Formats: sequence, structure tokens, C-alpha cells
Amino acid sequence: MLRRAILVMLLAGLALPVLARADAVADLRSTLNRLQATQPLAATVQVSSTVKSDDDKTTHAQLQVSLVSGKDGLSMGFSPDLLQRAAHEAAAHAKNTDTPTPITDLLGELSPVSVQPMVDFAPVLLRQLDGATLASEHAEAYDGKPAHLLLFEVPLPASASKQMTIKHYTGQLKVWLAADGVPVAMQKIAEVKGRKLLISIDIGNTTRYALKVIGTRLVAVSRHSEETHSVFGKAGSNVTDAVLTLVPAATAQSGS
Repeated sequence: MLRRAILVMLLAGLALPVLARADAVADLRSTLNRLQATQPLAATVQVSSTVKSDDDKTTHAQLQVSLVSGKDGLSMGFSPDLLQRAAHEAAAHAKNTDTPTPITDLLGELSPVSVQPMVDFAPVLLRQLDGATLASEHAEAYDGKPAHLLLFEVPLPASASKQMTIKHYTGQLKVWLAADGVPVAMQKIAEVKGRKLLISIDIGNTTRYALKVIGTRLVAVSRHSEETHSVFGKAGSNVTDAVLTLVPAATAQSGS
């Protein structure tokens, strides 16, 4: 009888960390579900990029766009000066195809699909949690303040193994929580090494968001992304930074 009681206690003790982890994820999901973008938001986003091509050429670009998010959806504003800069790039490229077009390329990445997460991040993080497995959690300060870190393992997308033979994969999702359980930062890491036919392929991406509750919504006030790739021995990289600044709605109708 005593032996059975001890066995039950041991099993219960082993289950506690699993239950604690399940509670941590459930609490995070509950918090995210409460952070609904029901109030309007107006902001500007300053975006900069540094691209290093596989021929060792480096280009820089910086621009600003305005955003208004509300009941009518997402509106993006591009100033006449910005559009003119892009037009001049396109004209120069038409005369000489070797002329870089950093502004045009960066504008091409600023679609509503890529910008919307910055002004309404809760649904994005909820989707990131789907399929991810909580590997560990512990106290870890963020930006000099006490925080709790949740570390998730992210599975390899099924489509990746169809495109090439995978030799190595690392997928991680890190979420830092404030004392009230609200996310203050998120980082996603993905590294893939593989081969397609006789070509070796290395791809890496690390993206980090600083998060803040504004009104009723969770907003990404900054995003830092580093992408690297190496195909058949030729390597390149792309570093992109985006910073979101709130502005009065009346002044958020144009970018520069």
C-alpha cells in the first residue's frame, strides 16, 4: 500500500512541470485573445535595409510610410518624394540594368501582408504557437526588466523537405513575458541546411520583435530581421529594421 502511494506521488511530481508548461501556454493564448485591435491606430514606420548580394555588392535603403489601422482596415501612405525616388531608380535601371534599385526593392517588401502584423501582433503570435512545442521556460530579464522566457521548438514545414534533402534544421520561437503575462518581445529562428541535386543550400533567418500594448491591441514597435543564404558556395545577406512611431491620426496621411 505504501509502495503504491509513493509511486503515485512520484508520478504526480513528474507531471507537475508538464502541467505548469501547459498552463503557461494556455495563459499566453488567453492573453493574446484578449488583445483585440478594436481601437484605431495611426503611425509611421521607418524602414531601413542593408543587402549584400552574392557578388559582394552592398546596397542600403531607408524610407518611411504612414499607416492607419481601424474599422476600415489598413491604409498605407507613400509621400510624393518617396514615389519620385523610386521612379528615378526605375529610370536609371532601365538605362543600365546593373544599376541597383534599393528603394524599389524595399517598397516591394512593404505589402499590407508584411505591415499588418506590426499594428496587430496578437493574431500573428497565436498562429506562431500553432504546432510549436514548449521546450523550456525560465526567468530572464528583457530590456533590463524582469521577464519570463518561453522557449518553443518549431517543426520543419512539410513543404521544405519536398524542395530539397534536409541535412540540418533548427527552428525556435522565444517569447518574453512581463509580470502581467503580456508578451514584450518575440524572436523566431530558422536555420536549414540541405541539398538539391548537387547544390548545397544554407538558409538562415532570425527575426526579433519588441512588443507593446497600445490601447486594446498588441503592437510591434520594432522589428529586426537578419536573413542569410548560401547556394552553391555563393553567399548573401539582408538585414532589415523597422521602427513604428505613433502619430495623431490627422497627420498620418502621408509618408516621406
